[in-house]
Amino acid sequence: MIPPGGYIDNVWTLLWAGFLGVLWKMGLAGVKRLWFEFSDKIDNAKKKGLRGQSRYYYVFSIGTDREHRGKGLAKAIMRDHQQTAQAANLPIWLEATTAGSRALYLSMGFEEVEEIRLGKGNVAADASLQSGGPGVALWAMIWWPTPTPEATS
Repeated sequence: MIPPGGYIDNVWTLLWAGFLGVLWKMGLAGVKRLWFEFSDKIDNAKKKGLRGQSRYYYVFSIGTDREHRGKGLAKAIMRDHQQTAQAANLPIWLEATTAGSRALYLSMGFEEVEEIRLGKGNVAADASLQSGGPGVALWAMIWWPTPTPEATS
């Protein structure tokens, strides 16, 4: 989880998070187009979802190896993140990139701010080039801490 004021806007972070395969499929032109489209759409969703809140935690990426899925590991990590954010009285922002992760976050109290389609008309759902393709779906989501007497006074 990236703390308030932290950024992920560099290529090394994306590569470390495993996006190399997706970037390779899209090619340089596709990556540039997606990067600018992503930034604009996410910025607009944040304006809508954060409601003027400038400080928040950001979950860039979380994943579980196939053989360990269904054991509650991702949920445990996210619960820990929620406790950290609750203690700081700050929201958590993320973009769910699969229907499964979206469902997990919804079950944990996250709200869906907006469904975003990146590359619509240019790429398939897997980000490979496809004229007229549906684009890559992701869901901008936010979790708000429970108000506490200390936070409201």
